[in-house]
Amino acid sequence: MTLDEMKAEALKRVEASFPEGHDFKADKVYEHVMDGTLVTIKFLSSSNKDEWAHIHFGSDETRFYRWSSDVLNAVANHKERNAFFRLLYLTGIGGVIALILVVIFSILLCALAFTNSPATPSIIEVVKVSFSIILGFFFGSQTGHKKDSK
Repeated sequence: MTLDEMKAEALKRVEASFPEGHDFKADKVYEHVMDGTLVTIKFLSSSNKDEWAHIHFGSDETRFYRWSSDVLNAVANHKERNAFFRLLYLTGIGGVIALILVVIFSILLCALAFTNSPATPSIIEVVKVSFSIILGFFFGSQTGHKKDSK
């Protein structure tokens, strides 16, 4: 659906919802809001007061919001669909960095285990200590966040 089609559809829905209103016009269009597009319709009520209504065109549904507070509530409760951003929300940037480092060190350990090159004890010791520090920092910071929120 193009932006012009969304504006026309939003105007049609708001006009149907408020037959006593007049001077309907698409006021603002916000793209990439809650995985879709939000169209704000401005109109005059029967008492000639400025009124607004909001129509959200998502990927699978179209929703009508009468008040701006309803839109803000929907945005606040919206769950991110991208797995990376959900992981970032759950663990924080420290958790994502720790996860990346754990994966890198795990790959290094697997490479050392399955290659025929002799691994010096110092390399193995550095990898083990780094691995332990990263895991300790991650789990320690998670425990610290849980205590702070109580």
